[in-house]
Amino acid sequence: MEATIKSKNYQAIGNIYQKIRPEIFSIFRQACIDEDTCDDLVQEVFVKILGIELIVEDQLKGLAVTIAYQKRVDYLRHLAYVNKMKNDSLYRMEQYYTNTDAEVNDILNAEMRAINGMNAKDSKVYHMCRFEEKTADEIALVMNISKRAAESRIYRTRNQVRNVVRQAIGF
Repeated sequence: MEATIKSKNYQAIGNIYQKIRPEIFSIFRQACIDEDTCDDLVQEVFVKILGIELIVEDQLKGLAVTIAYQKRVDYLRHLAYVNKMKNDSLYRMEQYYTNTDAEVNDILNAEMRAINGMNAKDSKVYHMCRFEEKTADEIALVMNISKRAAESRIYRTRNQVRNVVRQAIGF
């Protein structure tokens, strides 16, 4: 019985995907997001829907559109945050440093030491956040943990790296 319900859900999701994929795609394109990223975000919308156990077929389109708008806001917030962090870190670097290659290498080496000193899960979370620019939602999905756990690991690992880097450069 449960397999039949799942099969019907998958069929309903497949049907709605075929019908509204262009509409969901356009939600992301309206925000001037590149096409490859739009494709990824559309897939994320439907992956999220696949995780829902009880699906009312008549409400599936509204659910997909709602999730798409939420994903778009999350994506744009992430981009804004990344840009702000880049600008802030550049400003702070200009304030305190003359940006010599040796100083930059010292900072990067300290960061790598901090990462290498972490357990495997923390190291992977930090790497995905810092170098792959993944959101907490994306990290949670990859690591098979809750979003809250991903956010906690991100916060904790950033603090660890920050402390090691500060010690290395004498702040």
